[in-house]
Amino acid sequence: MPKDRPRKYIKAVRGATRMQPSWPPSAHRELGDVGVFRDGQFERKGTMESLFGVKAIPRDVPDNSTSYHCDSNGNVRIHSHGAAGVAAGPAAADASLLLDFGKADAVLFHATGCWSEEIKNIESVEARMRKLSEEKKWPRGYVVVTEVTHAARTTVLMCQNSKERVELKASADPGVSGLDLLTAAGGLSWAGGSVAGLQLLSEGELTPLYRVRGMVRHWFRDDEPGYLDEGTTEDEQGEGEWYVDEVSSETFDVGDEDDE
Repeated sequence: MPKDRPRKYIKAVRGATRMQPSWPPSAHRELGDVGVFRDGQFERKGTMESLFGVKAIPRDVPDNSTSYHCDSNGNVRIHSHGAAGVAAGPAAADASLLLDFGKADAVLFHATGCWSEEIKNIESVEARMRKLSEEKKWPRGYVVVTEVTHAARTTVLMCQNSKERVELKASADPGVSGLDLLTAAGGLSWAGGSVAGLQLLSEGELTPLYRVRGMVRHWFRDDEPGYLDEGTTEDEQGEGEWYVDEVSSETFDVGDEDDE
């Protein structure tokens, strides 16, 4: 797999969902996980409890989305034929999907039956992060997973070249069509056309999306209220305090640098 494919996948899905996508898509994330983003990917170091003595207590996020979808800004077109059979019948039947990818590295991401959890005692977690930062004991670039989204079914495809076509077969209840076929309970299977460079078909019980927070420095400017330059040297001007905020791999990536 090309080295930049994970970053392209993460950028596409994050742009559509406003959440950090797991990489690989089947990777498991848990509340309180601590790590760094390295070249777009989350590198786990431990947990808030094991590393810093604060246990993350979960609670459900109210009124969150039950489904998420990404088609690379319309560059993946879906053509479907619903399952045949008697609508009232209980048996599943085969349906077909034809996916046209309009550009290289286009991503189709679809997750349904979603529910999210967040850290209930987030104030305690953030207080610990700030305290460690003040003591210069919070490692540079470290982030904490503060929200995870679970999905009953997740489908991910990412093509390799432009104008590729993928044919899939879905086992679904009669009458099911369109996007619902992407997460058919009976499963999806490849039926022809191009073989996607990344393929995850109607996989159950994943955590495909999450959010993290990190320590961010606020740089004061001389035109901001509260900026004081009297008695400071040139090197000291512009220094600000650290605070906790939501971050992503697009803005908080340590790259190949040593994060210790």
